[in-house]
Amino acid sequence: MTTAIIISICVLLLIAYLFDLSSSKTRIPPVILLLLLGWVVRQSVRLLAIEVPDPGSFLPALGTIGLILIVLEGSLELELNRSKIPMIGKSLFVALIPIIGLAFFLAFLFIYDCLIKFDR
Repeated sequence: MTTAIIISICVLLLIAYLFDLSSSKTRIPPVILLLLLGWVVRQSVRLLAIEVPDPGSFLPALGTIGLILIVLEGSLELELNRSKIPMIGKSLFVALIPIIGLAFFLAFLFIYDCLIKFDR
């Protein structure tokens, strides 16, 4: 059973690589093709009544790794130069305001909750 799973994953990786190569010619993003491939595989598994192991135990970890890889791939396309420093500073400032505001709001709620419990 594990051999079949390993072979299936390898075949899917090769197909994903082919999608990546063909995306420049077809102008279809590889992500769309991969979603379509996943749907087709799922429908064929249901149609052929193939028993697939439950991926519920390791699926969250796999999803997290996938998101990390997507972010890292996107960061490879970034180009940093001196002309972008003001925009980076503004983005940092705009991102920090909600984080600090949320931190103060949560701290206020926790202190208020603790004072109410302490007062009883």
